[in-house]
Amino acid sequence: MRPADRRPLRNCYKCGRQIGPDETICEICNRAGMATPSATQYHGTIVVAIVAGVALMAIAASLSLRGIGPFRGEALGWSRDPPDAVVVELRVTNQGTRAGRAKCQLTVRDASNLVLRIRSTVSPQVQGGATVTFSERIPGLAQVPASLAVTCS
Repeated sequence: MRPADRRPLRNCYKCGRQIGPDETICEICNRAGMATPSATQYHGTIVVAIVAGVALMAIAASLSLRGIGPFRGEALGWSRDPPDAVVVELRVTNQGTRAGRAKCQLTVRDASNLVLRIRSTVSPQVQGGATVTFSERIPGLAQVPASLAVTCS
């Protein structure tokens, strides 16, 4: 003889009738008598869907960025912009095949090679294989820099 199951009853998730602790759907809602998936199957399906979704987003992101860059940046020159700034003339070349914008970092140094200021900027749209020239103002410089390095990505 089997001992009585002391676990609490559950409710059918379709109609709300009371069912046994190991059931998910009542006999009335499951007239065909089909086996219902286990909790492990539900969770496994969700995990697979999430992993597949992340993989598809990674592939889409990779394809959308293909052919943009690399970018080469250089400082053509700079001049003082009173009272405390420098205006830099920059040239950015897109070495890729598709249009994009370069994120450039400008590093300003004095005559003793100490960093005075680092500034990030984004270039205008650069067509694949093309070059653009633009100006960037760097505030907070009391002196004219001795050198300026440009790194673009």
